[in-house]
Amino acid sequence: MANPRIAAFASSANRNVAPVRVIEGPKTRLARTTHAIVFDEVHDEIVAPNPFAEAILFYRGGASGDEAPVRIIQGPHTSLDSSDELALDTKNNEVIVPLNHAILFFPREGNGDVAPLRMIAGPKTQLDTARGIAVDPVNNIIAVGNGTPRAILIFNRTDQGDVAPRAIITGPKTGIHATKGFWVNPERKEVIAAIEAPRVQQTREVGSSFVGIWNYTDNGDVPPKALIKGRDTMLIAPRGVALNPKNKEMYIIDKMQNALFAFHWPEIF
Repeated sequence: MANPRIAAFASSANRNVAPVRVIEGPKTRLARTTHAIVFDEVHDEIVAPNPFAEAILFYRGGASGDEAPVRIIQGPHTSLDSSDELALDTKNNEVIVPLNHAILFFPREGNGDVAPLRMIAGPKTQLDTARGIAVDPVNNIIAVGNGTPRAILIFNRTDQGDVAPRAIITGPKTGIHATKGFWVNPERKEVIAAIEAPRVQQTREVGSSFVGIWNYTDNGDVPPKALIKGRDTMLIAPRGVALNPKNKEMYIIDKMQNALFAFHWPEIF
């Protein structure tokens, strides 16, 4: 069983290299199935969920070793339930957490048993087994993955209560089976999603999963406008995705490869 930890690598790291520092140990309160992590460069903090403890953990940006969080959102008033993913909105000071049938919004500076500021939930939302989430505070967009229907749901950032998505990207042309990670590009108004193909965790087939790009205005059965896919990508089960505009790179975490891949893709910037 792998140790729960957060590892930081040099930006130029390649192949089998050691991290420059690691956050791990009982004081960290980390859990194995943390499937999202955010670095808040504005406030110099690292934010990660602990699904087993139903908590959101905040660390110093320079944390190392067995270092405790600087604050924790946790308790019955939070409504957190096995939440292993999150997104961070530094412009509006909110942490956004997807649940199976809801999206919760917390104050970024919250600590302790804090109730959500608001939530998106109800039959009109079509939220069902929500996975992966990203927020664009510039264009006020939230993108979240959905299990049934298999889709990318796009909401207004300020939505609250039982509201319908402003767009639903779903259908055979989209290639969406299971969404596993999101990023947004505010300047180009694009959603970038890691899509895991059916049964790849059993077959370990290389190249059937992909990372695709859609416009905010896409709705219905719309194929991705661009994608990373094929055997040369080495992707099996992509989970997280992030952009580095400065170096024009895209980073993709792959669960089955136990690896982080960096792709140089200047055309998308």
